Amino acid sequence: MLLEEALSSGTSSSSSSTSNGNKSTSSPPLPPSDAALALLSFLRDELPAGGISAEKRFINLFSLIVDRAFGELNRPQPPSSATANNNKSLSSSPGTVTSPGGSTYSSPASSPSSNKLASTYTTSSTTSSSGQDKLYQHVDGGWLSLLNTPKPTGASSSSTSHHSQKTQSLDNDPIVKLLRAPKQSSNNNNDSYSQQQPTLLNALSAESIHRPQIKFKFPLGGLSPFFKELIQDWKMCYLQEVEIQNSAASMAARAGAGGRGGAFGASSTAATTTATTIEGMVGKENATKILYHLLLNGPNEQVELKKYFQSGGGGGGGNNVLPQKNMNQLSSPRAAFITPMKQQQQQQMNTPRTTSTTNANNNEPNLELTMLEYYLLMFLRFPLANQEWEVQLQDQLRRMRYGAATTAYGQRVYSHLMSSYMKYYLPHGVYHRPDGGVGVGTTQRFEGGAPLDRTAELFLRLVIEFWVEGQVSPPTFAEGIQRYRNGRSAFLSTSSSSASSSSSSSLNPTLRDSLELTQPLKTTYVSPPSQIQIGVLNLVRHLVSDVTVRNMVKTASMSCQRRQTQEREGRVPTTTDDDDATTAKISWCLPPAMTTIQPSVFNYIRLGLTSGSIHDRRSIFHRALEAWLVWVEPWNYVMKRRAVVVTGNNNNGSSSSATHRAGEFLRNAAATVSSHRVEYYPAYVKPKPTSPSTYSSQWEAYVVANLNLYTVPLAIFLKRARELDFSSTNEYPRSLALVQRVLRVFSKQVVTVLNSVLNRRADALSASLATMHRDNLKAFCPPSSWTLADCQLDATNLLEEVFSQYQKRKNEMDIFDRIDARLNALFSGKIGSDETALQSLLSQVRYLMHLPQDYQVLPEEPKSSRGWGSFLGLGSRKDGSSLVENLLVPERDASGRLTDKGRAQIYSGMRKCNPIDVHFVGDPLLARVKTYEIPVLVELTVQASNYLNQKLGLVSEADVAEGQTADEDTLSKHYHEMERYQKTLFRINLRFLADSRNIIFAYVLWWLFRTIGGFFSS
Repeated sequence: MLLEEALSSGTSSSSSSTSNGNKSTSSPPLPPSDAALALLSFLRDELPAGGISAEKRFINLFSLIVDRAFGELNRPQPPSSATANNNKSLSSSPGTVTSPGGSTYSSPASSPSSNKLASTYTTSSTTSSSGQDKLYQHVDGGWLSLLNTPKPTGASSSSTSHHSQKTQSLDNDPIVKLLRAPKQSSNNNNDSYSQQQPTLLNALSAESIHRPQIKFKFPLGGLSPFFKELIQDWKMCYLQEVEIQNSAASMAARAGAGGRGGAFGASSTAATTTATTIEGMVGKENATKILYHLLLNGPNEQVELKKYFQSGGGGGGGNNVLPQKNMNQLSSPRAAFITPMKQQQQQQMNTPRTTSTTNANNNEPNLELTMLEYYLLMFLRFPLANQEWEVQLQDQLRRMRYGAATTAYGQRVYSHLMSSYMKYYLPHGVYHRPDGGVGVGTTQRFEGGAPLDRTAELFLRLVIEFWVEGQVSPPTFAEGIQRYRNGRSAFLSTSSSSASSSSSSSLNPTLRDSLELTQPLKTTYVSPPSQIQIGVLNLVRHLVSDVTVRNMVKTASMSCQRRQTQEREGRVPTTTDDDDATTAKISWCLPPAMTTIQPSVFNYIRLGLTSGSIHDRRSIFHRALEAWLVWVEPWNYVMKRRAVVVTGNNNNGSSSSATHRAGEFLRNAAATVSSHRVEYYPAYVKPKPTSPSTYSSQWEAYVVANLNLYTVPLAIFLKRARELDFSSTNEYPRSLALVQRVLRVFSKQVVTVLNSVLNRRADALSASLATMHRDNLKAFCPPSSWTLADCQLDATNLLEEVFSQYQKRKNEMDIFDRIDARLNALFSGKIGSDETALQSLLSQVRYLMHLPQDYQVLPEEPKSSRGWGSFLGLGSRKDGSSLVENLLVPERDASGRLTDKGRAQIYSGMRKCNPIDVHFVGDPLLARVKTYEIPVLVELTVQASNYLNQKLGLVSEADVAEGQTADEDTLSKHYHEMERYQKTLFRINLRFLADSRNIIFAYVLWWLFRTIGGFFSS
């Protein structure tokens, strides 16, 4: 049992005694790389040929593998007074095992071997007040929480660091080899993939198929801190099941169908009927699907869960964990399995059984899962329950300031494993080359459109439940509209009676109100961890890049275009036509995985855009925005080809990375001009913000099938985009580029397709696709009466913000800013790009929102002359008589403040304020220190200017004293300063000497004069 002891001695070697009081003699644990290699050797050699004994040993090792990979959970312990008696009862029970900390009911089942087996990592036996918040979390991380690459046995630190820098891929890492998904071999491909190393997922899949009776318990408390709505949905499902069964009890008795089989039992017709009629909570169909259709042990076989919910447990209280009463009455948590030997002796392959002796008074129910289900649940839950990653993230952000940030080893391994799982469970379709051949590459299990198998759908729905839907779900549109109407009704009740005539129309929300309808109702939005945000983005990229999407959408688009041509010609197709595509029926054009995840991605994008911080580049807002742009532009993925490398044995990365890259480049170049075997893969071509869209008519059906994913997030973005910083010189290009990236998606062709469906002018097939899309969104489908024109006000407000801030920045630029802007434009090759970009933005919004062609964002105003007096610092004031009166500007007094008539003009809607009219209030000489000024010199130059002006009689001493001693509010003080400045015809202002740019310019002139003068003098 060397391998078991090595995996389980992570903590026992450091403890001074065991539960029996003996000194620990276990050896130090194996390093992560060596432990993974030993497990790989076991999976490759012993497990296939060892029979029942090897299979039994693998079941014993499973709990240790989970603890070493993820780290042991921080679990509540039974009272210390009952620990000794509890351990005594557990040790005497066959098929149970304890750990040094007591009962470990949150860990998977272990084998009945000896008390020496323990978890690799242990936690404290008592739970403190601070540790109460960390229950069911991996406080002490495992392999996936390592910061640095683990060092193999016998390797020095220098060689390890050199090896980590040299290898760019994790494919050769032992931990990755153990935990990754199996690599699918291509047909008629004799490369190394066909002779692949067995992985842990291979063994778990085989055990789940051949030994479904082997179950492992996972505490429901491990889900309650993160997924309260999941537990509430399951509770409602069980209560609905009780109600349905009670109502049909008499009928079932007369029919003789009183069996107790599970929802998946072949002989239980009543249970199957019940499972198909359970609906659960509205908007939580995904959670119901997991429990009633995807878990191998169906809802009727979850005995503890069923009793707990039907007895009133699982209420929607505010506690983060389930009640922890009667902990001393717990039996062995690791006894929820049947050994293969006993299973073979009983010969009851179709009747799942457990040897669990769980006390009926235990308030901590457990899920009974197969080995594969347990592993997938632990893997996908890990980013939410891992404490080490949060610490590592803060360290990465700190190092990022100095340009030395590197991603932790565990996070890189997790992302690599997740990528392999996506490719394995959600494979891409077969790419058909233009010449009629089939592209070689990843082996596919379907041509496209085939349903997912049970394990693949379980993996996808667990990702949806844990990652995409997360801890907070948005309200359904029915709930959001009801909240909207309640708020408007309360507002209208306090308004005048004249507004009651339009109350009926104001109570109906439009597309412009999508932001308000998306905000959560009861709880505050909790942003998912950064690793999950990146994982969701990678999942969206994986699904969108599937060539099956291209093939299915192309076929559907051709059918829609043929129908449009027939309707324009006046020929209505009938069912007697030879082409089935000409009928009013059309097949759904998205693969099953995209169809399943579409409602959840829709809500994920809506919540992220609504609740995320728009100023933090690493927030959920920008990650959700990136996922949305990838989803709505699948045509940015193009198929590229590369050479297929045929290798016999893996060289374990012995060749240098530079040689590998050079050889790969040469092979790909040769494959493009020769007959080398090539494989096709999707490559994402990230568009520039100013580049035109590459949309073509073959994607028309895709736009219709994702109608609301184009419109609703756009409405939310237009309303929140005004929060972007357009006033700062540094942030203005970034904010403008973000707006351009979004609006470039909505080209004229895309807008035409959207308007045809929204305005009910689409053909019958496109309308059928839109109906299927709305049915797929279910309760989260917005009203069909919404149109893009509803967002005209938000779009024009955004344009005014962008244009006004640009014009204001341009007017405030001095000679140095203008020279700097010209030089930057000259060297970047974008002379006049700002004006061109704004005009392009205006034309896009005109077509998108159906604005008039002569629409202007801001009224044109004459440019004011900039005299040399202001540049030289003489302080000459601008003459207001030189400005032409604008008819749209409200009336103001001499100081720039609105008069009573001006306020009445704005209130009545006859005039409006122009953001460009907002000017500096105060004396320029006494303005606050600018970023390009030296504070010490500002104070000295201001004092010198006041002294010279007083001595020369340009400013009276009374005015200066009044400005320094006036006891008034800040705004009034600035107005008085501005009035005194406007009364001054001429004065000296030396503040320009505090400008660092002027000082640098003067120093450069002095250096040039000195250099040139010295050259001529010599």
